[in-house]
Amino acid sequence: MRARARELLALAGPVGPDLLEEAVWLHDELEDPPCDRPPAEAAALRRWILPRLPPADGSASVTHFLRREMFARGVLDTGPGPRRRMRVWDYLGTVRFMAYAGTDRALLDSAVQAFRSCLAVAGELPAAERAGLTDHLDQVRCRLAALLGMRYNQDREILLLPQRQRERAAIRDDLAEAIALTEQVGEGSRASGGSRPLPTEWAGVRAQLLAYRWQDAPAERRSDDIDEAVRLLEGAPTPTGDLASGLAWWGSRSLLANALIARGRREDLRRAEQLVTEILDRPESQEPLVRAGILQTLATAHMLRAELDRTDAAAAAAAARAYEAAYRAGLQGNLRASWDAATQHAGWLRLRGRRLDSARRYGEAFRVLPALSRLQRDRGHKEQVLVQAADVSADCVRELALSTDPEDRADAVLVLESARAVLLSEALAGPGGTAAADDDQDAVRLARLAAELDALRRAALTSAAPDALARAEAAHREYAFLAERLRRRDGIARSLPAVWPDVCSAAGSAALVYLVAAAGGGAALVVPAGAAAHDAPVGVDLPDLDRRTVRNLLAVLAEADALRPGERSPRTGETNSRLARRLVEELWHRVMRPVAAELRGCGRAVLLPGGLLGMLPLHAAGLCAAPRVDDWWFLMEETVLSYAPGVGVLTAARRAAATAPSLLLATEPPPSDGPGGTPDARAELAAVRSLTRVRPRVLAGREATPERLLRGLDECDVLHFAGHAESVPDAPLESGLRCAGGRLSVRDLLARGPGRARTALLCACSTARVGTELPDEAVGLPSALLQAGFGSVVSTQWTVFDNTTGPLLKHLYGRWDAGQDLAEALTGAQRAVLRGLGGPVMANPWDWGAFVHTGA
Repeated sequence: MRARARELLALAGPVGPDLLEEAVWLHDELEDPPCDRPPAEAAALRRWILPRLPPADGSASVTHFLRREMFARGVLDTGPGPRRRMRVWDYLGTVRFMAYAGTDRALLDSAVQAFRSCLAVAGELPAAERAGLTDHLDQVRCRLAALLGMRYNQDREILLLPQRQRERAAIRDDLAEAIALTEQVGEGSRASGGSRPLPTEWAGVRAQLLAYRWQDAPAERRSDDIDEAVRLLEGAPTPTGDLASGLAWWGSRSLLANALIARGRREDLRRAEQLVTEILDRPESQEPLVRAGILQTLATAHMLRAELDRTDAAAAAAAARAYEAAYRAGLQGNLRASWDAATQHAGWLRLRGRRLDSARRYGEAFRVLPALSRLQRDRGHKEQVLVQAADVSADCVRELALSTDPEDRADAVLVLESARAVLLSEALAGPGGTAAADDDQDAVRLARLAAELDALRRAALTSAAPDALARAEAAHREYAFLAERLRRRDGIARSLPAVWPDVCSAAGSAALVYLVAAAGGGAALVVPAGAAAHDAPVGVDLPDLDRRTVRNLLAVLAEADALRPGERSPRTGETNSRLARRLVEELWHRVMRPVAAELRGCGRAVLLPGGLLGMLPLHAAGLCAAPRVDDWWFLMEETVLSYAPGVGVLTAARRAAATAPSLLLATEPPPSDGPGGTPDARAELAAVRSLTRVRPRVLAGREATPERLLRGLDECDVLHFAGHAESVPDAPLESGLRCAGGRLSVRDLLARGPGRARTALLCACSTARVGTELPDEAVGLPSALLQAGFGSVVSTQWTVFDNTTGPLLKHLYGRWDAGQDLAEALTGAQRAVLRGLGGPVMANPWDWGAFVHTGA
C-alpha cells in the first residue's frame, strides 16, 4: 500500500478520476486506524490530492468538498497525541458517511465506529483541553446519534425477516444509544445555563429519534414522544438566506411533516400536506432524488386522510397521483423511493379490496427491483427486498394472469422475470457479491428504460400512440446495449430481467409456460411459440394449486424418495412406485391438464416454474390409474418439455449449447470389475462409449480430481458425470460434484468463468433440487451451472438407480448421436423405456421421470 502511494506521488500534473479516487482511498487506509505517527506517505498524499480535487464551485461532490475543507485547514496535520487521533476519527467518520449515500452498509457501520472512537479518544484529553472542545464534541455526538438513528430505521425493516429475529435487541440498542447521546448534549447545554448553544442539528436529530421510538412502541405504551418531536421541530429558525440555514429549515419542515403524519390526527395530516406543498416549491426539492421521497410523504398524508374518511374521494385521488409522481421521480435515480411508492400504493389498494389495481402497482415495483437490488450493497437490505418480492410476486402474478386485459397478462410475465432474475443473481452472487459502483448509472437507466418500454408497449397495443411501436423498438435497442454492457462487466448479469421483446424472441421455437402457486391458488401463463410483440400470453386459472398443495405434493415425493425399491411406506403402505403414480396423476389434474389444453399441437415447450414447483416432476404429469399399462398416458409423449429459470438464462443457454461435442466422462467409481464397478454402472458407461460422433475421454476413480476435471472442461464440450453430486439448494454456490480428494463446486466454476464445456449430464441423485429459503426461489444446481457458462444440463429430481439409468442413457445417447438435441433425445429416451422399445418396459414414472432437461 505504501509502495503504491509512492508510485502515485511520483506522478506530476493532472490525473484522471480513477487515479484520484485510488489516491483518496490509499490515504484513508493509511490513516486508519489513526496513530500518533502515521506513515509519511499519508501527509504527502494530502498535499498531492488537494490541488487535484474538483473546485469548490458546485461541481464537486459533498464528500470532496468536505475533504478539501479539512485538508486545506490542516485538520489532520495536528501534532502527535489524542487530539490528532480524535480529529482523524472525526474525518474518517464524516467522509465514510458521505460516501455511504444509502448503498454500502459497511461504510455506514464504519462511520458509526469512527465517531464512537472519536468520542472515546476525547476522553484521554486533559480536562481543560477537553472543555475547550465541548461544542465540537457535541456536534460529533449529534452526528453519531443521527447515524445510529439511520441505521436503526433501516434495520427495523429487517426485523421482519424470520432469520434476523435474534438481532432485535442489538438493533434496538442503536436507538437507545442515539437518544441517550441527544440527552447528554441537551443536559450539557442546560447545565451551562444556556451559555453553550445546542448544535443546529440537535433538534432535528432528537425529534426524528423520538418519532421512531413513538412509532415502534405498542399503542398502549406510547408516551408523549411524538408531541415533544413536534414541539422541537416547530421551533426551527426561519432561513436567513444563506445555503446552510436554508437547508436546515428545509430539513426541519420535512421532519415536522413526517412527525405530524405519524401522529395521524386529521388536523395534523392537513398541516403536513401544507408543509410538504411548501417544501416542494423550494429550490432544494427540485432534485429528483429528493423530490421522490417528498412526494411519497405527501402521498402518505393524502392516503391516511382518505382512510380517516372513506367518503373523501378527493383525498384518495390525490394520494394516487402523488404515489404515481413519486414513482416516476424515483426512476430518475432514487429507485428505492420508486419501490417504496409503488409497494405502499399497492398495499393500500389491496387493503381497500382493489386486488387487480394493487397487482398492477406491484407490477410497477417489480420493474425496478433488479436495478434496485444491484444498487443495494448491504446484504440485509437485499434480503428484506427479496423476501418481500418473493412473498408478493406469486399473488400479484395470479391476479394479473387472470385479468381479461391482455396488457395485464404480459405484465404478469415481466413481474416473474424480474423477481426470478433477482433471486437467481443474488443467490449466485454470494454474501459478498455486489454491483460495482460504476454500474449504478447503467442500472438506473436500465430500470427507467424498462418502465418506458412498458408504457410504450401498452400504447402500441391500444393504438393510443401511432409511433409507439417504433419508439419501443428504439428503447429496446438501448436496453439491449446497456444489458450487454453489464453482462460484460458482471457474469451474473445474464440473469438481468427480460423485457417483452426478449420474451417473444425466446418463444420463437418453443412455447413458454410460466407457473406460480400463490396462497389462494395458482396460475399459468402460456406464451405461444412464435409470439410477436403485439401478442399477449394466455392466462390459465389453476385454482387447486396453492402453496399448501405444493408442499403436500413435495411431501409425497420425499416419502417416495426415502423408500428402497419394493419397500412400503409405514404411513400409507405404498411403495415408491405407487406414490409416484399418485403424484403425477395429481400434477396432471391440478396443474398440467388445463395447461396441456393450451399446448395442444405444440411439439415443444419450456416450463418456467416458480419456487418449490420446480422440484415437482411436471414433465411426467399424466394418467396412470388404469389397470392396463397400455392405457397410461403422459404429457411428455405429446410435447418435448424442458425447464428454465428465466428467459435471460434460456437465451444465454441457447447461445452456449454445444453443437459438435467432444465428451469428458468423469466417474467416481472405476469403470471396471473392481470395487464399485457394478454391471449396471458399466452399462451406463458403455452407453457413453458407444457414441460414434465423438471419442469420450475418461477420468475415473482417483484421476477425477477437481483440478483435472477443471482442466478437462477446458478441453471438452460435454461433461458426463457418473458419480455423486451434492445439491445445497439454500446455498447453491456450495453445490457441486464430488470428486477424488474434494469437490468441484459451483463457486469454483463461477470463479473460473465460462470454459469450453457447454453441456452437462449429471447422472447422480437429486441434482435438480431448487432452493427452499424463499417462496419463489429459482436456484438449484442446473441453473447455477447455466450461470457458470453451460448451455444445457440434464439432472435428476430424486434418487436414481443404475438398473434404470443405464437403459435410459443408452436410448438418450443413441438419439443424441443421431443428431437430435439433448431435450429431444431425453424425451425420446423416456418415451422408449416407457413403452419398452428395444428393451424392458419401465412404465412407472418413478423409473424414468427423475431426469429433467434445463436450458437449451
